[in-house]
Amino acid sequence: MKATANAKTELNSVSNELGIPDLYIYDQRYTVLFLLAEITIREKGFFVSKDLKDQTNLSDKSVERLINFLVKKKFFLIKTGKDKRIKYYYPSKNLHKHLMATWAVRIEQNKAVADFGSNNLNQILKFFEESKEYPFPDGGNKFKTISKS
Repeated sequence: MKATANAKTELNSVSNELGIPDLYIYDQRYTVLFLLAEITIREKGFFVSKDLKDQTNLSDKSVERLINFLVKKKFFLIKTGKDKRIKYYYPSKNLHKHLMATWAVRIEQNKAVADFGSNNLNQILKFFEESKEYPFPDGGNKFKTISKS
């Protein structure tokens, strides 16, 4: 798990190069939204904001702010249809370059999961499912604290 998290450190140079704020990189909710946009584009060729808003606990305003940022950075292009109130977001001609910039991180994260193995993942899942109380260190019932001096 630590190796998976460490793979994100490679994003520092990529996010700086692309001008992406840390919030959009390290807040998992935004990462999921970006992946949902990518998946929806693969399925339909475009996405609308509702495609993303329905699948997050972020406010609609936060989702719109992310979409507007990605449009400003030329990840996506806006088109309108018959109903001018609905914006359709299509991939820009350079979207694949932005995605490929993060490819090395995806590789490292997936390697870490593969190296960890499905047996270990299943053991962790079983541990969480069967634990009825928090597993404090050394079989105790609380964390050790430092006394104030």
